Amino acid sequence: MLDIGLPKVDGITVCKQLRSQRCETPILLLTGQNSAEAQIAGLDAGADDYVTKPFNLDIVLARVRAVVRKGKSTAPLVTWENIQLDPARGEVKCNDKVINLRAKEFSLLELFLLNPKRIFSRRAILDHLWDFAHSSGEETVSTHVKCVRQKLKAAGAPDPIETVHGLGYRLRSPQVDSALSRQTEKAPSINQLTSNMSVQKAQAVTSKVWHQFKTQYAEQIETLLNTLKPGLTATQQQECKDLAHKLVGSMGMFGLLEASQRARDLEQLMKNPALEPEQIEQAIQWVEFLNQSIAQAQVTLPPKLQPLPSQQIASNSSAQVLIVDDDLWLADYLRIEAIDWQLQVEIATDLTVARQMIAQNPPSMILLDLSFPGEESGLTLMHELKQRSPKIPVVIFTAKEDLRDRVEAARLGVSAFLQKPLPAHEILKTVTNVLNRKSDTPQRDRLLIVDDDPGFLKALSQRLAVQGLQVTTTANPQEFWQVLAACNPNVLILDLEMPEFNGLELCQVVRADPKWQYLKVLFLSAHTETDVIAKAYAAGADDYISKTTPVNDLVARILYRVGHN
Repeated sequence: MLDIGLPKVDGITVCKQLRSQRCETPILLLTGQNSAEAQIAGLDAGADDYVTKPFNLDIVLARVRAVVRKGKSTAPLVTWENIQLDPARGEVKCNDKVINLRAKEFSLLELFLLNPKRIFSRRAILDHLWDFAHSSGEETVSTHVKCVRQKLKAAGAPDPIETVHGLGYRLRSPQVDSALSRQTEKAPSINQLTSNMSVQKAQAVTSKVWHQFKTQYAEQIETLLNTLKPGLTATQQQECKDLAHKLVGSMGMFGLLEASQRARDLEQLMKNPALEPEQIEQAIQWVEFLNQSIAQAQVTLPPKLQPLPSQQIASNSSAQVLIVDDDLWLADYLRIEAIDWQLQVEIATDLTVARQMIAQNPPSMILLDLSFPGEESGLTLMHELKQRSPKIPVVIFTAKEDLRDRVEAARLGVSAFLQKPLPAHEILKTVTNVLNRKSDTPQRDRLLIVDDDPGFLKALSQRLAVQGLQVTTTANPQEFWQVLAACNPNVLILDLEMPEFNGLELCQVVRADPKWQYLKVLFLSAHTETDVIAKAYAAGADDYISKTTPVNDLVARILYRVGHN
């Protein structure tokens, strides 16, 4: 039961957020707003019923019972290995044999099956399932867990409840392939799958995953089409921005890069404070393009991604990767693709769960998004990880386009910085490279010089251009990333002291990006102090050249380092 007139976030917004997260719990809006417009907005937001104040309590209770019956009648079966739970009938079966569970035992099992990635403390379970006044304390939970385990074991079912010491309980990873179960949204462990699945079966799984996910994306796109109309409210605009943000990464993951770019355009457009009618029309065209892309992808699936050579896979066979991303569909697809790369993958959809998983079982590497609901970002977790020993490599995978984020991540020691969208094989290749520390040989001949002294830039670039080098310069460090991408250099020359972003920080940003991490970087500075030079090399410099060097020697030194001698 949800009031509309709530402080900070109104009830209709809460309802929309719950539905966008695929929460199917019946919702009854209870409010003093009795206008037709308010009722239409509430029901369109996903509410099952709308009751206005003042009301008759008996009628309200009857309507509550009605929406609960409606919810149970459409509730899908939930499966975990050979256990099947039917919420509508309140029935649990094992190998088609009914297991007699008491009401609280049934609710306890249902809680774990419907929340496969969540760790529940005993207190949290009490709050979910018991009236506090009638519970005898946390030992009640332990007793009921024990009873559920005994009854399932007697029926020939495995124990689905795992004890997480010091934290509580959670659903155990299944021993069979349930990666496609929409009810539990829990994928099998990678080791179990790789031991008994051929490449052909893995391809079949990937295809099925796409056919499952495309329905979710189609629903998101339909929501956008239904919402994008003249007179768009701020709440509706925010909803469209959030949906577009998720589609940026999702479309790219499945190889629909053009669709991903249109989703990015839509996300940027939704950030404007007020939209003109022609802008809404443009947004609708982009969403229709997304819809067409989904329809075409139903016929032509992206090709199966090729795994790494066996000698490169071997060193990853015991590597555990933790994906921290609130886009569960995208993360689950990436986990399935990781099967052929022999990577063990776990998923945390929020930072709180990620912290628990890291504390309990530290992964070999973390693939981290930056954007999460609320005030915390992925950089918050990176700050915490920086204090940890031993260090855990972190790869950022985000749709945010901000040089400040790249610089901050570099300061915190990020191993790689990936920009959504990217195909799965590009992400997994980067993950493997970080784990293996493989390197490629860069090409040569193109230079980018970053220095806030325009006169020095002009003089040096002309001297180098005479030697047959293609030279690009910028005196504005804030434009560094755009210039880097535009000129695609083989060698980068950085000044040390510059406004806003210094050369050390820009070097760290370059070293954290998989596309540029093997780019040759030279520092050119007037500083000759030993500790300053040491910092430059620690940031990833290939060489450090003093500006006090005579110009002919300076050019010769650069040419030597470029390999153009």
